[in-house]
Amino acid sequence: MRRPLRSIFAIACVLACAACNEHRFGFFPGTESDGGTFDPSTESDTVGPTTTISPTTISPTLQPTITSDTETTVTSVTTVDPTVTVTTGVPSECGEIVLPPVVPITQVDSLQAKGDDFSLSCGGVGGTDLEVVWTAPVTGRFQFDTIGSNFDSLLAVLDGVCSGAELACDDDSGGNLTSKVEVDLVVGQTVTLVIDSFGQSTAEVIYNITQVQLPDECPDGVFDPFVPLTIDGQTSGAANFRSGSCNGFESPEIEALWTAPFDGQFVFEVIEADFDPVLYLLDSSCQGGELACNDDSNGLFPAISMFLFAGQPVVVVVDGVGGQAGKFFLSIHEG
Repeated sequence: MRRPLRSIFAIACVLACAACNEHRFGFFPGTESDGGTFDPSTESDTVGPTTTISPTTISPTLQPTITSDTETTVTSVTTVDPTVTVTTGVPSECGEIVLPPVVPITQVDSLQAKGDDFSLSCGGVGGTDLEVVWTAPVTGRFQFDTIGSNFDSLLAVLDGVCSGAELACDDDSGGNLTSKVEVDLVVGQTVTLVIDSFGQSTAEVIYNITQVQLPDECPDGVFDPFVPLTIDGQTSGAANFRSGSCNGFESPEIEALWTAPFDGQFVFEVIEADFDPVLYLLDSSCQGGELACNDDSNGLFPAISMFLFAGQPVVVVVDGVGGQAGKFFLSIHEG
């Protein structure tokens, strides 16, 4: 017996509610369950644990978009709540410095003859600022800092080119009055680095962009051993340690351990997502061999059907195509 899934309308409503998970990756156990374990020998249901969903919000897409000087359409995944930077309009010189989409980068510029175009959430009112545009070459977490500079700096990262939301801002976290922030970006996402000074300055500016290597903490979660089960999660901000045979070579992924509650055919499928997901199963652990991999079984959404024995553990991996990452709903049910 297969229990009916929730309606697509209900799924969309829940997916439209996920801002409590906006700034962290992983599966979010306890957000949703369709019931308990079905026992085929008795044809009756044993009710499993019930849970509730907290109202949240979700960005409609994480498809990376290069922005222009006049508008910003990138949806960002950040480590801090977005804060609008106060400006009087896009500064005329902002966007003149464009760095190549590579890492690592160490650049030297000067505040000589620069104006005061930005007032950041962490300070910088009345200071001299320099703006630099850069595009993430891969999906991942990046560190922006002014370590090596010899003046009291402030540092902010804005979404898009010059006029987007402030993704992060810092004053003195780099040591010796320098600044340092970390931001999660998707491949192709353009940001503007604003380097400000505490008061007017003509100092030389040293700034660096590096990719932060995240630890491989696999699995990211453990699912309860019952069906049907639906659970939400997001891959944005995770690391890219592995891939499936069918895809997932450039995108971050997350993993969860699940154990079959009885002998049977089980279906694992992504039923909603705001990116192009990939799904694969590993045998018993994160180091186990691949049991199956699927990319686009139902439109852009993957599905895997597999027979498992009672007590057999599998690691469910949600990955992405071409560096994409985002939020999703995963369903496990009888096939």
